[in-house]
Amino acid sequence: MSNPELLAQLRQLSHAEKVEVMQFLTAELTKEEGLKSLDNAAVYRAWSPYDYGDAAQKLMSLLEQEETTENAKC
Repeated sequence: MSNPELLAQLRQLSHAEKVEVMQFLTAELTKEEGLKSLDNAAVYRAWSPYDYGDAAQKLMSLLEQEETTENAKC
């Protein structure tokens, strides 16, 4: 089956079937890339910039220093 034929058949699928195909392809690509799939039941920690005001202040300070250095060169 050629790609255009496959795409034409995929367009005829219901929404649920398209989601199922997408999940299947995502799992296949994950395996091919050697990546580990996320577990829907697991809890993962994710970093957030919330409550990191001191980091924002440090970054602003560095940006101001850089701007001052660039202005001094001109």
